[in-house]
Amino acid sequence: MRFVLFKGQGQYGSLRLHADQLAAALVELGHEARRIDLAADGWVDEVNSALADPPDCFFGFSGMGVGLQTPDNPVFDRSGAVFASIYVDHPLHHVQRLTTPVKKKVAFFLDRTHVQFMTAWGQAPAFRQIGFLPCGANELGSPPDTSDEAFAARDIPLLFTGTYRGDPVRAWADWPDSPARTLIEQTAERMAADGRLPALDALKQTLSQLGVELNAETFEQLLPLLQTVQSFAEAYHRDRLLHVLGAAGTPVRVYGLGWQAMADRYPGFDYGGEGSFQETLHLLRQARLVLNTNNGFVAGGHERVFTAMCAGAGVVSDQSRYYAEAFKEGREIATFTWSELDKVPGQIEGLLADEAALAAMARAGAKKAMAEHRWTDRAAKLAKAVRQAK
Repeated sequence: MRFVLFKGQGQYGSLRLHADQLAAALVELGHEARRIDLAADGWVDEVNSALADPPDCFFGFSGMGVGLQTPDNPVFDRSGAVFASIYVDHPLHHVQRLTTPVKKKVAFFLDRTHVQFMTAWGQAPAFRQIGFLPCGANELGSPPDTSDEAFAARDIPLLFTGTYRGDPVRAWADWPDSPARTLIEQTAERMAADGRLPALDALKQTLSQLGVELNAETFEQLLPLLQTVQSFAEAYHRDRLLHVLGAAGTPVRVYGLGWQAMADRYPGFDYGGEGSFQETLHLLRQARLVLNTNNGFVAGGHERVFTAMCAGAGVVSDQSRYYAEAFKEGREIATFTWSELDKVPGQIEGLLADEAALAAMARAGAKKAMAEHRWTDRAAKLAKAVRQAK
């Protein structure tokens, strides 16, 4: 089949790298894959050229490119092509793109609860197919050396890459008293108290306590407010973990935006600058252990886990129902619970102290990830969905 993949701007170049590696995986599987950079000069001519000779599928991460179609100019519908996407954040962050009408639309999400959210929202019938599909591992050209000797030479004990968003913002604190404020506040506090509670379940629990049933009309009214809750919960749990590690003096090499104040406060944080996803691929080959937080993916997976494993590093992450299914705890991955964050510094110290055991876990994780969680695995599932949607 023939694919056109849209590229655009993205924090740290993440989605651009995803698009490059997915395109390479599609080609490896025998498909054609053309990339159009919507952030480059001449992209209009590139898009018009693709529409003049339509592929089987236009693809954009997180719906990138879907806005080229409008009710007055349904370019994808006229082409007869499928528009497919993998949404890398909660659907609440992509409402406009998810609701842009395209006749042949396929959407995948990084968390099974996101699929459930789409169904509860009533959006599923607008798609030919929706489903669960985490991103694959981004990789350098050659596989890593996973020998004990090579592992011992890695000079970054613990690596974390990602944005520090600062103190979690309770935006509703400034709202006037109202039933909506009460509802949002209680839903957010439920998610803060339980790091494995998705937004939809937290909302249902709050409504049930208030004696209200969730229906389509209520869901649509609450949608804009729920984004505030989701953003708060994502920031809240990462903030708590980092303060626990900082207060314990856990040494962490960190890269990303927003870190300077945190690095100034806690001497254990060795801040290396903003960094990029491309640079991260090299850093992962220097790291013995990589810290991951799932950004609220309670039943899904973050690309960072698979990428770190395929780079030969050990991974410690907050728990996910998907990780429990995909990996053997303690043998291929180490996980922690949000309810016992005080144990995480000691857990990390123990992992780093036993170099042989950590090297063995990293080696087993690499073997599993390279067998099941590369972009070629994801590309095959994407191609199958597109074929069915046509």
